[in-house]
Order: sequence, then structure tokens, then C-alpha cells
Amino acid sequence: MEWKYSEDNKHIVLEKQPSRFKYLTGTRLASCLGLNPYSTPFQIWCECTRLVTPPFEETIYTKAGRIIEPKQREYVSEKFPNIVSPEEYFGDIFEQVRWNFFNDEQKPFAGCWDAVSTKDNKRDITMVVEFKTASDPRKWDNTIPVYYELQGCLYAKLLGLDRVLFVASFLDKLDYAHPENFIPNEENTIMIVKKLKDVTIEMNGEYLSIDEVLEKAKDFWKNYVETGISPEFDETKDKEYLDIIRTSKPINDNSLEDLCDRAMELVKEIDMLKENSGISSKEKELKILEESIKKGLMDNLQDGETKISCKQYSLNGTIKEKFNEKQFKKENPKIYEKYLEEELTYRLTKSKGEIDD
Repeated sequence: MEWKYSEDNKHIVLEKQPSRFKYLTGTRLASCLGLNPYSTPFQIWCECTRLVTPPFEETIYTKAGRIIEPKQREYVSEKFPNIVSPEEYFGDIFEQVRWNFFNDEQKPFAGCWDAVSTKDNKRDITMVVEFKTASDPRKWDNTIPVYYELQGCLYAKLLGLDRVLFVASFLDKLDYAHPENFIPNEENTIMIVKKLKDVTIEMNGEYLSIDEVLEKAKDFWKNYVETGISPEFDETKDKEYLDIIRTSKPINDNSLEDLCDRAMELVKEIDMLKENSGISSKEKELKILEESIKKGLMDNLQDGETKISCKQYSLNGTIKEKFNEKQFKKENPKIYEKYLEEELTYRLTKSKGEIDD
């Protein structure tokens, strides 16, 4: 996908919008509003515009959640009637809707709930159910992590419901190693019912209702996704996404002077990061140490030896033939000049002067 930097070099601008967007699912909702410590609005913009689609990699955490969720559903069914999985609810059409359980009229919102509670007919939904696994029960003390709370509340709102049941099971290291052995019970699993009218979300010092939060999300969609202009990115937090984006060259309409200025800004930022972290002095110390190690290893080589090691360091000598250009030119000057050709090469250098403001 073609892109360029904004004039202030703090945003990514798409040259052309994608033919299809990815919508704001429950897992993206908190992130697009800056309410998820594990993901940023810029990253969600990248995903929604399909500029970056990080490959899914199963971890011990996602694997545990996948294996334990059916056990949680069975456990909850003992206390709540008619807990129905998506496969059971949608039946024969599940494969058609498996990536989005909602209709086009509800865009830019979309997503897939974990389960629902229904009336006896197993069709009329009365409550959304969200299953979670976690390692730190303290994050659930008298509250629900906001990125999970918004997920369940979004799906309830889209279904026209007023309640969400959150089910959280707390795992230790052994549970993550063998999730197939985990059995939900009252000691390791909690259930919290939330009514949407009682939910308030703090954003920048304000306390918002679910309806107000969804309006903020719609603003994100209009201001960033529909315009193709990203939220401001963070070189550290968004590094993984920026690395992927920058593998393709930007179509940049900035002047050559602007490009030089931005390059020198990055040089200054990198130098400051190195200075503040102490990396520069460590790099210099390491270089001196490794030069001394190399010399020490070479001094300890026995006659005929080309390899020697000391702990993690290995010295490997190789013998290769080298053309003695200087001697050949001295002995065969006419032949040398006959095959001599000119070659023009360029080398980019930069001065160490201050960057103009």
C-alpha cells in the first residue's frame, strides 16, 4: 500500500484507501481510544486500514484461553441457564458469519462474542458472556480491566442488551503449561455481571457512559480511518508496526531539504537516546574489550593453528588467495593500464553541525 509521511513527520498518510476496512471489534475498541496499555490508536489505525496486518502467533496465553474456554462455558452453565456457544447459536450458517456476528448497519463496529445466555428457545438472547483467562487476579479486584469491559459492553450494546457476564479464570505457571488439566471452580474463577447503565469509563479525567465512549470511537473512525491520516505514532511503542511499514518506501512529496531535516532530527534523537541510556559508552568499552580479546587469542595460537576459543568468543582464521595489484602494476605496467577502467561511485556523508530550527 502506498503511503507517505505527513508534513510534520508524525503521521502516516495513505495515498489510496483500501478496498475494504477492518472494523472496530471489541478487542480494538479500547485501543483506538488509548485505553489499552498493550496497543495504541496508531496500531489500530494500521489494522483497520490494512496497512499492517500482524501475523497471529499463538502463545501460551492464547493457547490456554482457547483450551479453557469450553470448560468455563460448562462451569457457567451450572449457574446460568442456556449458555450457548456461537457454533450452537448460528448452527448451519456459522461458517458464513464466523468473522463477524453483526450486520452492516452497525459498522464501524463488528466482532464476535464468546457466548450468550438465551431464553429456553435458545434463540432470544438475554445476556452477552465474555470468557477471559488471566495471571494476575489483582487486576480484577473490585473491577474489570477496561479493555475487557468495553469489549463485552460493545457486544451487548450492538445486540440491544443491558447486561454482560464476565467470567475470568486465574492461572498459575503450571496451568499455562498444562491448560488441559485446568478445572474452573470457585477458588480460581470469578463471575461478574455488569449492567451497561452502571458502567462509566474514565477518559482524560472525564467519566463517560458506554454511549459516549462509542461516540468517541466513531470520531476516531471519521478522523483517522476514513481520512487515511493516522494518529500520531510513537517510535518506541509503535516500533513493530513502523518497522513493517518502512519495509516499503514512502511516496514522499516533501522537498529534498525536508527529507534532510527529518534525517538529521532522527540522528539527533538516536544520539540522545544513546547518551541518556549510556549505550554509547558501553559500546566503546565493548569494542576495546573485544579488540583485546582478539589480540589475546591471536597471541595464544600455536604454530599451524587457525582456530582458538575462550568462553563465548571464537577466533577463526581463514586463508584465501589475494591478487597483489601493487606488485602486478610494478612488473607489468602496460598490461595493467590496458585493463584499467574508470568507475564512478557515490558516498553519502553528513556533517555534525546543529540542526536548523
